[in-house]
Amino acid sequence: MQSISVALAKDRLPYYLHLAEQGEVIEITRHGKSVAVITRSTGKAPESEPSGFEMAYMSFRSRLEQDASWSETDWKAYFDIPREIQNGPRHAEDFE
Repeated sequence: MQSISVALAKDRLPYYLHLAEQGEVIEITRHGKSVAVITRSTGKAPESEPSGFEMAYMSFRSRLEQDASWSETDWKAYFDIPREIQNGPRHAEDFE
């Protein structure tokens, strides 16, 4: 692996991209600390970890597909918010 500074990468980026295409791995450093790595592309974008919302949504969709036979009453019960939560304390003095 070749290590270069940010300034050098900025000045000679096309050259280092060419090296990466040839299979070379180039580490870019700032003040001696690694900040990035240039490698040959695989042709597809890297996959990221799903967020908490995405995980919850996928879980919900999975349950939805398994429970496709739910009635309207089942759905209302699933999404029903208990009245004590809807009308719960709203101000600090309500907690005393």
